[in-house]
Amino acid sequence: MDNSKLYIITFLIASSWDIILRFLSENYERIPNLLKYDFIRYLEPYFKKHTLLSAALIAGFIGATCQFIIIQFQKFPNFSNYQLIIQFLGITFIIASLYGFLMKWSNLFPHIEDTYYKKLGTIRSMYHDGVSGIIVQLSILCLLLINKNLLKI
Repeated sequence: MDNSKLYIITFLIASSWDIILRFLSENYERIPNLLKYDFIRYLEPYFKKHTLLSAALIAGFIGATCQFIIIQFQKFPNFSNYQLIIQFLGITFIIASLYGFLMKWSNLFPHIEDTYYKKLGTIRSMYHDGVSGIIVQLSILCLLLINKNLLKI
C-alpha cells in the first residue's frame, strides 16, 4: 500500500469531519437532540477564530501527521484479519489521545488550547482526540469497503 495516498486520504477525511463538526457547532440549537453533545458546543469559540478553510486545513494536517506516527507502529490493515483492525484502532486511539500533548507543547495550535481543550480539560480532550482518530480510521475503512482499489498504487 502506498502510504502517501493514505496520508492524503486521511487529510481529506479529517478535514471533512472538521467541516461537519463546524456545521453542527454553528447550528447547535437547530440540530436534533440526538446530536447535542457538549463537546460540539465547546467547538464554537474555536471555529469563530478560524475560517472554514483554515480550521479544515489544520484538522487535515493533524490527521495526516498523526496517521504518519500511527503507521510507524503498525501498517494500515486490510480486511483479511479483523484482529489486526482492532489492534490498529487501539493503537490509533492511544496515539491520537497523546497527540494533543504534542499540539499543546508545540504551541502551533493556540486557539484550540485556549477554547476547546480549556473547556474539556485534559482527560476529556485526550478521550475526544482518541475517538476522533478512530472515527477517521473507520471512515477510511468504510471507503475501502466501498472501493477496494482506493489505496492501491
